[in-house]
Amino acid sequence: MRILQLCCDSGIAYGGAKGASVHLGELSRAFTQEGAEVLVAVARNECRVPPPGITVQVIPPAGNGRGGKAAQDRARADWLIEVIGRWEPDLVYERLSLHCSAGVAAAAATGVPHLLEVNAPLSQEAARYRGLDEPELAKALETLTLSGTDLLLAVSRPIARYARERGAREVRVCPNAVDPSRFPVPAPVAEQPARAVFSGSLRPWHGSGTLAEAWGILGSDAPPLVIIGDGTGRESLEAAGATVTGMVHHAGVPVLLRSAHIALAPYPGDAPDYFSPLKLFEYLAAGLPVVAGDIPGVADVAGEVAILVPPGDAGALAGAVAELSGDPQRRLRLGRAGRELALGFHTWRHRARGVMQLAGEVAREVAGVR
Repeated sequence: MRILQLCCDSGIAYGGAKGASVHLGELSRAFTQEGAEVLVAVARNECRVPPPGITVQVIPPAGNGRGGKAAQDRARADWLIEVIGRWEPDLVYERLSLHCSAGVAAAAATGVPHLLEVNAPLSQEAARYRGLDEPELAKALETLTLSGTDLLLAVSRPIARYARERGAREVRVCPNAVDPSRFPVPAPVAEQPARAVFSGSLRPWHGSGTLAEAWGILGSDAPPLVIIGDGTGRESLEAAGATVTGMVHHAGVPVLLRSAHIALAPYPGDAPDYFSPLKLFEYLAAGLPVVAGDIPGVADVAGEVAILVPPGDAGALAGAVAELSGDPQRRLRLGRAGRELALGFHTWRHRARGVMQLAGEVAREVAGVR
């Protein structure tokens, strides 16, 4: 199978360090491991030597900003139609991007099946957290893409609901995943004293304030806490006794996780409910027991192997950490169960294989209609 994997978001670099870039790169590599040939079309590339079976093309700038975002979107669609004509993919697999309907337009124009990956309600998220240029156009293009795809893959149930409300016809829930080869040996979770870890950028919606408050509650009984990342809330975490590493390349995360015994994924009380956190799958693959905020994307995946606490409840988070700190055998049981779950159901190869199977089904349906 030949897959054109598309991401028009200039904030997501192929080969970059942020979570979305990791997702993009891991999935493209998993496609090739499942036998596909992949052309990655991205707005920005930071990968000097792509893995075997992957070609990377950078989407050319559209008009140097002239004509507005609608004109830029049309130019991208024209470019993609040319690429599809030359490369003849069996599938266009697109990650939803703001101000972009080029992928679904180009796929429709060339008769190629189109699958859409949706990780967030982008227009809502941007308006809430970052500010949104041309908001009405952003919403219109997002709705056009959601309703125009042949099959939409949502990372969580709330995203699936969001997509259906905006016209998506066929929707499946497809959570994030992990490459277990990066975590070959489980962390020594039974060792004492326990050490806790949070991995990922510190964003307002990740619950750094809740985490700092929980460590304040634990006081002198708090286990050592390592934050693998950086961002908003660093000062309050350091004041609570945490060690903050700063930004770490994704390749360096597994080694740091191996030195921990409890993994954390808290969220504030007002956090959105649609996340499918990459850190969750990496914690599981590393054999770490997890204490996490009770949101659908966590509970649906790991509800039976993680300790879930109400988002924003620092007292509940502190209590769960204290309980695990004093119970190495429970840490060991939860860690083993989590690793088995990740390796058995939640690898990137699982996701790639599922996408390719679904693409075959969509192709047959499209051919039948025509």
